[in-house]
Amino acid sequence: MLIFGGIILIFLLFVYPFQDIKYTKKVKETGNWEEKREYFLFIMKSEWFLTFLILIGAAAFSVSWTEFGLKIPNENTSKLLGMFLGFIIGVLFLVLVLFRLPFYKKRMDKQMENISFLAPANKRERNWGLASSVTAGICEEIIYRGFVIFYLQSLPFDLSLPVVLVLSALIFGFGHIYQGWKGFLLTSFLGFVFARVYVMTDSLLFPIILHIIIDARFFLMQKLKNENHDNVHQEFKNLI
Repeated sequence: MLIFGGIILIFLLFVYPFQDIKYTKKVKETGNWEEKREYFLFIMKSEWFLTFLILIGAAAFSVSWTEFGLKIPNENTSKLLGMFLGFIIGVLFLVLVLFRLPFYKKRMDKQMENISFLAPANKRERNWGLASSVTAGICEEIIYRGFVIFYLQSLPFDLSLPVVLVLSALIFGFGHIYQGWKGFLLTSFLGFVFARVYVMTDSLLFPIILHIIIDARFFLMQKLKNENHDNVHQEFKNLI
């Protein structure tokens, strides 16, 4: 498992980020739908493949998936329901109130400049963006929180938990280096937040939900430049 995990970590640090740069460079240069679609396809195919590879590899080395946080939060039922309800209320407040305030939306738009080239121009692009957001929320949490934190804690030398969380956050941030150094800092910070939520709940459930919401809000809050009434279902058939 140590060697297998090391290969995955090397891929995350020295291969995957530069593949991202290659695909996003084309989108930045042209801004056309074909390049965006290729990027979304790359994200969904590569992240699901890597996630399944990690889970299959773990099973092969007799490592339980619960070690990667794939379990219900470690709380009793009533406390878990209360935690989940509070979480949903907080999310609804952000989506329905805070994100709609002009000054806050302006601030968020400023922060999202690093990925403005992915802004949807129509419903078709928005749907593909939302699909990639769900993929990122599930797969990146399993990869960067579940797997990376487990691997760093399994190394033959001891690393304190704060160090592990910071390292996992930096690895996550570097995976988004295509967004530039500001994007690297922002995603590293978010990676640390996700990691803290993971450690506090001993489960990836809330980090996954939070991650999906943060990614999806970019596509949901963008004003569409034009309406495209193409058949969205037909577009998703191309994924098969």
